[in-house]
Amino acid sequence: MKIDINKDFEKAFPDDLWKGFTLKQIITFAIGIIMAAGTIAALWKFMKISPITGSYIAIPVMLPICFFGIYEYQNHSLWEMWKEMRFYRATKKLTYGAEEAPKTGRIFTMRHPAVKKKKRKKK
Repeated sequence: MKIDINKDFEKAFPDDLWKGFTLKQIITFAIGIIMAAGTIAALWKFMKISPITGSYIAIPVMLPICFFGIYEYQNHSLWEMWKEMRFYRATKKLTYGAEEAPKTGRIFTMRHPAVKKKKRKKK
């Protein structure tokens, strides 16, 4: 067996649980099927829609759940991507001294601007 060392080991050889699916994917499928079955049962009980017709209505309920659980972009799930984007937006403006900075003034100083004290009015 030839194992390329340069490949990401977790990506090249995923830890599969059942038929090549990871635990996260199986849980996502299970939640999607439970939501679809609940939708079909609710439509049948409350609106008297047959289960066959209800299954056509339940598919749009199930698909987004399965999509959000399985889809990955650049090896990040949507939840991880959201956290990365939030972190990036919070830290995109960092202050530092660099060669490209204009030489007009000091970037860092230990002096704080003096705060003017308000005069109290005598009563």
